[in-house]
Amino acid sequence: MNKKTTIIVVAIVLVAAVAIAMVISRGGSVSEETEDGDKYTFTDSKGYEHTVTTPLTNVSIVHKYIPIFMKILGEEDQVAGIDSTYGAKFKDYFPNSFYIGNYSEPDGATMLAHGSKVILTPVTMGLSNSDALQQMGIEVIYIDLTDPYVIGDSLEIMVNLFGATSEVEKRAGQYMDLFNECYDFVDKFDFSSTADADFCLYMSSSGFYQTHESSAVKVIESISGRSYTHITDPNVKDTVYFNQSPTVIMDFDGKYGLDYLFLYSMDTPQLNLQKFLDSGNDLDFTKMSCFGNKKVFALSTDCVNGALSCVSLILYAQAFGADVGDKAVQMVQSFNDTFGLHFSTTDLIVQVA
Repeated sequence: MNKKTTIIVVAIVLVAAVAIAMVISRGGSVSEETEDGDKYTFTDSKGYEHTVTTPLTNVSIVHKYIPIFMKILGEEDQVAGIDSTYGAKFKDYFPNSFYIGNYSEPDGATMLAHGSKVILTPVTMGLSNSDALQQMGIEVIYIDLTDPYVIGDSLEIMVNLFGATSEVEKRAGQYMDLFNECYDFVDKFDFSSTADADFCLYMSSSGFYQTHESSAVKVIESISGRSYTHITDPNVKDTVYFNQSPTVIMDFDGKYGLDYLFLYSMDTPQLNLQKFLDSGNDLDFTKMSCFGNKKVFALSTDCVNGALSCVSLILYAQAFGADVGDKAVQMVQSFNDTFGLHFSTTDLIVQVA
């Protein structure tokens, strides 16, 4: 091999190395170009490895978190099947969509009849028939866009799944800029006076209490306070939410004092409160410390998990005494204006007791 040939070989190797580095930096393995598109290999949010041809098209989705991010990324036209339970409320976003049944058990035959061979599902409240769908030749991909601590990583996977085009990457960057703006805003406040306050997060519509394993609870604790489950169930592991006897929270209040109660669901603030009170059966929850101190708050469910989970930081900061002004409303409006979303800016947090 002469000197000229050696230089050419070295140059080819360097170009290949740069290409590999670029792909790895985008959260996947090396892409393989084919006639149909690039092959993208990645590990989803549940630990399953996939190799798919990108960009994805004609994709089915379930539940209420992934649809919003499809809109945020500008991939509305690629949404095919949506579930009739949660996805129905987003039908206006997706002109090519059709119903595939219940979110937990979508109808694979309907998907295939429309040519949809990929479904995106959340990790929690996901599919009960994933094995059956896979046997039908449908790719089941788990994406966690609920937990704010992994949204950035999950969004990077989404970007790659849809071809990592300049437009998709730009929109993902715009989202993360707004996401980080919420965190930066809250960082300037001092919450040391409520650091030891005990709180409970309760989902009124389902009757679920959140544990300190919940990402929504971890968001609150990142600002101030601590979940009561650190005391009632200190060894809890991998349990996000659970049903609980009404006596547990009353007994906790009697021994330690429950300082804050946060309620959320898809209902109005007052209905959230009433459902919580009714769950006590014969117990009078209004005798708890948080009611006496008027520290009971109802939050918009849109802001607790998902795309607007960063806004919940501002709402909890307000509950813990920070003068946040109308920053939360401003941020929701910014998300709406930037991505064409329709989130309500009213009753983001209401002091109900």
